[in-house]
Formats: sequence, structure tokens, C-alpha cells
Amino acid sequence: MSLLYDDAFFDRTIERHGSSSRKWDKYAGRDVLPFWIADMDFAAPASVLDAIRQRLDHPILGYSDNRPALTKALGQWLQNSFAWTIDSDWVVWLPGVVPGLNLAALTLEGQGSILIPTPVYYPFLEIASDARLTEIRTPMASSNGHWEIDFDRMATDIRPDTRMLLICNPQNPTGRCYTREELSKLAEFVEQHDLLLVCDEIHCSIILDENSEHHSIASEFPHIKNRTVVLYAMTKTYNIPALSCAAAVISDAGLRKRFLDARVGIVPSVGPLELIATLAALEDQSNYVPTLLGYLRENLALVAGAVGPRLTHLEGTYLAWIDVQDLAIGDVETYFESFGLGLSPGNQFGKDGYVRFNFACPQHLLHRGLDRLTAALNPK
Repeated sequence: MSLLYDDAFFDRTIERHGSSSRKWDKYAGRDVLPFWIADMDFAAPASVLDAIRQRLDHPILGYSDNRPALTKALGQWLQNSFAWTIDSDWVVWLPGVVPGLNLAALTLEGQGSILIPTPVYYPFLEIASDARLTEIRTPMASSNGHWEIDFDRMATDIRPDTRMLLICNPQNPTGRCYTREELSKLAEFVEQHDLLLVCDEIHCSIILDENSEHHSIASEFPHIKNRTVVLYAMTKTYNIPALSCAAAVISDAGLRKRFLDARVGIVPSVGPLELIATLAALEDQSNYVPTLLGYLRENLALVAGAVGPRLTHLEGTYLAWIDVQDLAIGDVETYFESFGLGLSPGNQFGKDGYVRFNFACPQHLLHRGLDRLTAALNPK
């Protein structure tokens, strides 16, 4: 392994104003620090940037086909990461995880309902209506800052026409990494109710609790693999979210055909820079990821020190889920902006009384943000 990275790499200040940054330009001209969208303020690693530069030596950026090397690299990465052996035919490459979520819903052809545990990453809450389906939001259970799937509530909320269950693991915004025992119960639930399971695993490499690990349900419970669509992307871990490239792993041939049919005329192919960046990330042998995780763990400790028991116990992702129910805030975004903070309000994820705080940034910036957050959480 080539040791290229240390904390100094993540401590760097990189000016993002003027770079068409959605995260920073939202508050252009205002003294508001952005900790909202899931976009890290760290440089992408050299292996990814070098691969893009090398590709740009060829002057034509035409329509691209997915190279066999990309699918092979994904298979090797899944084997190394989760001991999951997949067939190359199972893989469908897409311009992002969210298109994959929507295509999965379109396989139902407008018939039935979708079950979605909440709070959840906000694009999940648009999928049913976009696919002409009925959405069933089923609240997760929370106790002392620990969130988990509420199987009793799901069993109550499910309807005879429910055909699909959508989850993300690690869970966004609560930061849960579901245990093998929880996923075993989920597999049983899916089989009992004859459901398809769509699982967004985009944050699977960002595990911060050293007592937790990521379990991929289709790998560990192969008896339900033909009921699953599992979505992966390297974009969060390697901070290349604008180079949208994702893989849907679909073992069932019939489901995969419906998925491919649904994309025709709706979802474009993946571009050449996106493909090459993802390949470089999948093949990365540097110490970038372990060093990133160490830095994020330090950042999480700083957040926990500032927020205290308001903080949901976070096992994965770099997104803190913070309880502000006692403040009885009306307009959450405006309130925190008045303290110079740009946060994501909980109602976007289907849960009032919380905010999501992205702590993937250099520590000097995080300290400034936490000073403002402390003031906002303790108003005079």
C-alpha cells in the first residue's frame, strides 16, 4: 500500500467560492457557513484526479460504453469489502444512485405502494409520486439517541398492495449501520410480505464507530438476493458527487430486464469522466480511505463534545443528526442561518425537530461552525 495521505491533507483550506459549488454558493454574500448538503470540503485523492487528467489527454468526450474493467473492479471491490461474489451480468451502471432508486420504483409499472422507513434521505420521499405509486411512510423507532427499524410498526403500516421497501444502509440521516440481526429480521419481513427490497448503500465505506461494520443484506442473506436491488457509488467516499456514477446489482434476470426497460429514454448513459473516476476509486490502493475515516472520527468527537446528548449515536456517514425539539423552532433553516449556519432541517427527511449537520470539513472550519452551533443551541 502506498502511504500518501495524512491529516494535513484534510486540514487544507480549499477556496470553493467561484467554483460553482452548490454547497457554498447557496449563501454567497452572507456570513453563513454551509454544513448542509452531503459534499465534503476535502480534495479528491490524487489517483482519481490523475485518472481524469489522463483521460482528458484524449480530446473527444463522446458517448461512452461501460468498460468490462469497471464491472470487474466493482466485483473485486465487493469481494474484498464484503466477501460478496457477484456475476458481472448482475451489474447495471447508472448516472447516480437516485436514478437507480427511481428506476427500481418504475419496475412496478404504477401498481401498488412503497414502504419507506423515516426519517430518510429526502429523494426517497419523492420516488413514489414520480412513479405513480402510493407512499407509506413508516417511522423508525428512537430510544436514547438510537434509531432502528420498527418492525411492529411496519407490519401495521403495510398494505395488501405494498410491493416494495426502500432503505439506505448506512442510514441517512440517522447514521445507523444495521446489524446482521436487524438485517436478518428485515430479510424475513421482505420474504413474508413478498416484497422487493431496494437498498442504497452509498455510505458503506464510511463507518466511524469502530464497533460497527457494514453488512450488505443481499450478500449475507442470499435467499432473498432475487428480491433485491442494491445500489453502490464511490462518490461520497472519494468526494466526487458531481461525477455521478453508480452501480445497481440485480441478480434476478426478470427484475433486471424490467429495470433496464424502465431506463430507456429516461436515464442517460454514464459519461467518460464519471466512468474513469469511479474505476480509479474502485482500484485505489492508497491509505486515503483509512486516513479519511480517522479524520472524520476526530471531527465526530468534536461534534459530540459540542452537542452532547442531542447527538444521535452515529455509526456511519459524516452526517450528524441532532435533536432540537426542545427549542420549538418554527422555521429551522432561518433560525440557524441567523447564527451563521446553513444546516438541513429535519422535515426534509420526514422528521421535525431535528437538523442534519455535515462535519466532513477541515477542523479549523468545523471549530468555527461548532462555536456558532453552540450559540444556536443555547440561546440567551
